[in-house]
Amino acid sequence: MSTPTLLGYPLPLHISPVTWATLLVLSTQSDLILWFFLRKNLRIARARAYDLTLLSRNKPAEFWGTYVEEWQEPPALPEREGGLRLRFIDLASSRVGAIVLRQAIVFPLIALSPLLSLLVSAALRALSTAKTLHTPYFTQKHMSPAQVAVFMQERTWDYRSFGFVAALFERIPFVGILLSVSNRVGAAMWAFGTSPGGCASRRAVG
Repeated sequence: MSTPTLLGYPLPLHISPVTWATLLVLSTQSDLILWFFLRKNLRIARARAYDLTLLSRNKPAEFWGTYVEEWQEPPALPEREGGLRLRFIDLASSRVGAIVLRQAIVFPLIALSPLLSLLVSAALRALSTAKTLHTPYFTQKHMSPAQVAVFMQERTWDYRSFGFVAALFERIPFVGILLSVSNRVGAAMWAFGTSPGGCASRRAVG
């Protein structure tokens, strides 16, 4: 068997695609088992990480205010498209939806490229992960589902990129459970910057 090389240099460590796929499947199942037993504590830890991050900003409740549309002409979402979009995001953000997507789309890609399967999984769950991470912010602003859809559409690439990285971190075997807590810290910091009060603070500093 030939030794794999990179730019002509032999690689010190080589894992065959079959071995990598096996490890990925086993780690996924292990993560599901860990999540099942730790789901209550994880939910508390994630909420506490988000709340403590906002508390560290030392801002009063009035700082957050209520939702106010910033664009004079916000992007219009057709009713059907907006409804389907929200339903897909809600499905992908649920635990059952994630399993369905993984079984139907991601697992077949493992045979081709395990790394590609991770990237595709993160891309599919990008918006749903970002929405889940910012759900406390939407609740705090008393935003309706339609307002959430428009708000995310206005910042679609910000949400896609943030959600992609967060989903990719959470898919790292074993460590992903811990990173799902630290993702709440990043989401809270982004919520602080997204709030009109946070924008005003940045402009004042600038």
